Formats: sequence, structure tokens, C-alpha cells
Amino acid sequence: MAYTKEQKYWIWLSSVYGLGAKKFDALLDACGEPQKVWENFGGWMEPLLGKRAYDALRAARNIRYAEELFVNLEQCGAAAITRNDPEYPPLLRAIPDPPPSLFVRGRADLADARTLAVVGARGCTAYGTRMARRIGHGLSEAGVTVVSGLARGVDSAAHQGALDARARTIAVLGCGVDVIYPPEHAALVEEILSNGGSVISELLPGTPPVGKHFPVRNRIISGLSQGVLLVEAGAKSGAMSTVTYAQEQGREIMALPGQADSPLSQSTNALIRDGGRLVTSVDEILEDMRWERKIQAAEDARNTAPALPMTQAEQRVYNLLAGGPADTDALVDMAELAPPELNSLLTIMELQGLIRKLPGRKVERIGTMMEE
Repeated sequence: MAYTKEQKYWIWLSSVYGLGAKKFDALLDACGEPQKVWENFGGWMEPLLGKRAYDALRAARNIRYAEELFVNLEQCGAAAITRNDPEYPPLLRAIPDPPPSLFVRGRADLADARTLAVVGARGCTAYGTRMARRIGHGLSEAGVTVVSGLARGVDSAAHQGALDARARTIAVLGCGVDVIYPPEHAALVEEILSNGGSVISELLPGTPPVGKHFPVRNRIISGLSQGVLLVEAGAKSGAMSTVTYAQEQGREIMALPGQADSPLSQSTNALIRDGGRLVTSVDEILEDMRWERKIQAAEDARNTAPALPMTQAEQRVYNLLAGGPADTDALVDMAELAPPELNSLLTIMELQGLIRKLPGRKVERIGTMMEE
């Protein structure tokens, strides 16, 4: 894949292990762009980054590292999608700490029109496996892209359900996209890729599966998705971190009810008690998400869907952008909206083709003005 000079510097900086989204953005705030980080590297960055991340950046700042980075991407069949690229999913871009880059095997356009995460316990019951696969299949037939984490149990069953429908599914890894974990899912990965799916990670190819990577990975699973369904999970299940991220990101939260005396129903039943939507079928999910059963493929829908009238809030924000790009912090005051409400509104408007998000937390309008 060919990259521009700007993309190469961006991908290089985002590849530095241990830098993370927050420190990456701190460097952008300080330097303006990744190329300036390379050119202005110095000891002044250590207090900003901490010693470990600073040392990693210093080690990565050499031509040989950069050249090998792009050779390795090519050799393992991965593409790098930066946060500024049109293929980067708008929903994910709107979360508080979006990955600077995504490394992708398979289809690189991740801006699917309808997405739902299906997550749960690795050691799930036969009921959990059956329901995750059934729901994954039904959602896929309805035109929804299933997102999950390729783990044993619920995750793999949800992916397999999508594949049963010969549909695309997105697997988000806590390791490099060329590292299969768990290893017995090698055939599943190949099937995902052959069905037009995507295997993605914010971690550089070759990065091993380390425990601390998986909770951070879960923010991407929820960030890619308009809703999250918890199928089965014990009281201390790692899948609950995906639910927590989803709540923080303003996603729809759903849970499959389970037996009251089953340890693997503790988190799902508690989630329902605390306000999560109880669902038992694909039809209920579609109803709660207000989705029709069938839609066009995502790429066709984005190009051919008829324009919908704007809500009053959308119209107000659209009008505020008439004079050119605006800072999102300024829009909060001008539009008289709370930050989470504005972020959600901007995401919807971006999906509708009305606005475009720019670096530096700015947005500009690009759509055609529509009357209510």
C-alpha cells in the first residue's frame, strides 16, 4: 500500500510501543504534526511522556526502524489506517481516546453503516455458544456487521455466526494482526478474511498477546459499535470492561438473560437490573436499535441513501459551521449542548455526510443544506 509522507510520519509515531493514544495526542498538541515530533525530538519530551515511552520513542527515531516498519507491514499483508483517513470508522474517531492508527488485515474500509459488538465469557456454556452464534448469524443476515474480539467462547461463536451467513465480521485483537491468539483460531481468521471481514489492532504487527493489552483493546470493540450485547459473563468477566467503555461512549447496552443460579449469568442479569436492555432475539435487537431487517451493503448505503431532514440540533450545529471549520470546544458553547451530546450529534452528522472531522478537534461542514 502506498502512503503519503504525512501518513508515513503518522504511522511511524503511532507504531511506538507504549506511547498510546493520549501520549500520541500530547505530542501532537506540543509539536503540531508527527513530522515535527521527529524533527524536534529532545529531552524536553521526557517529562511529557515518562521515561519508558520517551526511551521507546528515542529507539524508534531512526531511518532503519521506519523502513523496516513499512516492509513488515507489506510482508504480513497489513495496511495502516490513520485517524485522518476516510476509511477510519467515524464512531471510533469520536471516542475520548481513539487509536491514532489501526493496523488492518482484510478490508481496510471500517466505516460500516451498522455495527454491533457481541461479547461475553471465554468459558461460556453451551447456551452461550448457541445464542452467540445464532445472534451473530441473524444480525449478519439483517445487514449488521458483528464486532468481537476473536477470543474463545462467546467471541468466536459470534464471529462464526456471521460467517454462517457468509457475511463480513470485524475481529479486534489484543496483539498484532499477524499474531493469531488463541492459536487454534487460525482457520477462523482465514475464514473471516475470505468473507470480506477485517482483523484489526492498534498494536504493531508482531506484538505478542499480553494481558494488559486486552482491556485497552475492548474500548475499540465498543468504539466501533453502535451497541454492545453481553451474552454470558461471570461477576469478574473481562467482557465487562467492554460494557463499561460502551457506557462511557454512549452506546446502547443490551444483555441476554440467563439462569438465576448460573455463575455465568451474574453480570448479564445484573446489567439488566441496572438498566441494560433485556434482549432474547435478533428481532428485539433490531427493534431496540431501530434498524430495518435489511439494508444495502454499507458502501452502497453511504452513497445512495436518501437525505433525511435534520433535527433542530443538527440544523443549529450545521448553521454554526457556515463560516468554516470550528473547534468542538467552541461548538459546545455556541450550540448550547453538553459535550457528550455534541459528540454524539457530530458522529451522526458525519455518518450522514454533513460534516467532516479535522485534526485538532475541529469540524467543518461538507453536506448540502436540507430544509426540515
